[in-house]
Amino acid sequence: MSLMDEEITAENVVGFICRVPGFKSLLHKEIESLILPMLGVVKFVPGQMIIKQGAVADAVFFLYKGQAKVNIHFENSEDVNFFIEEGEIFGEMALVSHEKRSATISAVSDVICFSIDVETFQNIMINNWRITQAVAMLIGNRRIERLTS
Repeated sequence: MSLMDEEITAENVVGFICRVPGFKSLLHKEIESLILPMLGVVKFVPGQMIIKQGAVADAVFFLYKGQAKVNIHFENSEDVNFFIEEGEIFGEMALVSHEKRSATISAVSDVICFSIDVETFQNIMINNWRITQAVAMLIGNRRIERLTS
């Protein structure tokens, strides 16, 4: 069985989300009732673009399996490249900003992501302070990482 044929169960997804930085403080029942029903499963093959820099930010992604490469292109300086590993979330800035995507992200290997559209995730955040707190912590940590690297 290949990675792309892997069976994904609700139990696996809840366990995975509980380990995502920023979401560790959420209760299993919050993930099961609020987040799990809204998640989609998206698969990508090596080299396939997941997010394009400059595109409208319409979804947030949780990298379940595989590895992705981030490329941030700057007009007047060198590009910045780094990798996203299993268990990381990306595209989260779309939850608080209506700016376009700041990076291009492509699959390095076979990739399985869970996605949730921005509007749905924002509605979940409005109605649940613990999820809002988790996202705020995640975004704050991501900003610190970018400033210090």
